[in-house]
Amino acid sequence: MTIFTRHMMGRFLKPLAFGLGLFAILIFLGDTFDKMNSIAKSQAPPWTVFEYLILGVPYWATRVIPMATLLATLVAMSGFVQSGEWLATQACGLETKRFWLPILWTSLGVSVLALLAQETVSPAAWARHQRLWREKVHPEWEWTKYENVALTGGDDHFVQAWLFLPKEGKMERPLLERLAQKGVVSQLDAKTALWDAGLKRWVFKKGVERTFGPLGVVERPFESEVSGLAAPPLDLIPRPLNPDEMTLREVVSYSRRVGRLGGSPREYEVAAQAKVAYPFANVVVCALGIPIALRLRKSSRVISFCAALAISFVFLWFMEVGRAMGVGGTLPPWTAAWMANACFGATAFLLIRRWDL
Repeated sequence: MTIFTRHMMGRFLKPLAFGLGLFAILIFLGDTFDKMNSIAKSQAPPWTVFEYLILGVPYWATRVIPMATLLATLVAMSGFVQSGEWLATQACGLETKRFWLPILWTSLGVSVLALLAQETVSPAAWARHQRLWREKVHPEWEWTKYENVALTGGDDHFVQAWLFLPKEGKMERPLLERLAQKGVVSQLDAKTALWDAGLKRWVFKKGVERTFGPLGVVERPFESEVSGLAAPPLDLIPRPLNPDEMTLREVVSYSRRVGRLGGSPREYEVAAQAKVAYPFANVVVCALGIPIALRLRKSSRVISFCAALAISFVFLWFMEVGRAMGVGGTLPPWTAAWMANACFGATAFLLIRRWDL
């Protein structure tokens, strides 16, 4: 690694760290203030609220990395021009691409780190963050009831209930099916089902057990039957899993599971592609920022900050449009997830060629 390469990387990494902290704090504070009324009324202990707030930081930090990368590119390149170093290096006979290649390679390294964070720290922290909100800080489940619902209790248990009361740990007219690859193996059809915290199982009351075998259906009535369903009431609440709470492998696995249960897996197929596309948006916005910074040249850091915000919002808008079109079936999942990267990457390539960088 040459001295010039280290110099350019240093010019890039300092504003990157500043932009990452600034954008993450702004979005974190905006989300916190939006929920401040609920937090103020919460009966959760202060430590739980503090833990909830802190666990949201890794997620917001990974989400704003492209914005911070663009800001760092604009500041580094415009500062390089304003200081006269650009003219000095040109006078020494250095090729123009030597100015920006170290920054582009550094942005690629940031992309790899973002991908690692997205697959390790961020999903676990965000899942815990969301769980604390639902169960401790703002437990909406306490006054919620669900009618005519279908619930999943793991890979091999599927429940249908006329009424599900999470707070009471009770189901009315539940039908529990145990599944295998060949289909339904057995059913518990009962009048009620109650969660037994001691047994950590659902206990079905006054019903019939049906076993499906090669000789047909065998029925056995019962007054009380301890089922194999071990998912507690809060885990059975019928909410779709958030892809941000899962790793790439988990999203792919869950999309297949949704498809097997007869649902549409498109949302999770798009999310799986986006989990790869989003970290590498850093390289795209960095490449786009290089010719823009050279066009701005003498601009102040305020202008660079405003330009980074404007371009980032347009980029995120493209990503959301692509995601919506992918979930709606207008575009294939991979096209929907990579559309923003492709459009902005092509624009960056054309601008770089035009400036003969």
